[in-house]
Amino acid sequence: MTDEATESADQPQVPPASFEFLAHTLFTQALMALGRIPNPITKQAHKNLPTAKHFIDTLAMLEQKTAGNLTTEERHQLEEIQHQLRMMYMDATA
Repeated sequence: MTDEATESADQPQVPPASFEFLAHTLFTQALMALGRIPNPITKQAHKNLPTAKHFIDTLAMLEQKTAGNLTTEERHQLEEIQHQLRMMYMDATA
């Protein structure tokens, strides 16, 4: 077996790079910062609202920078996750 084959057998499969995966990654990070899901390493949920706002702002920037270049599905996904996160953030800061 080659070193490359051994490396891939020992490592989990990584999904292909895509806009959907990027948006979902930022969404997940924001959920962790909002304390909605536990950190996979510590298994603890902690709120960090400045970090949550940073991820929400990053998604807004991504939407602005990609305007006119997304598929309908990508645009809808980005709008939906931003809406969800903004509602959760407002709830967390109320």
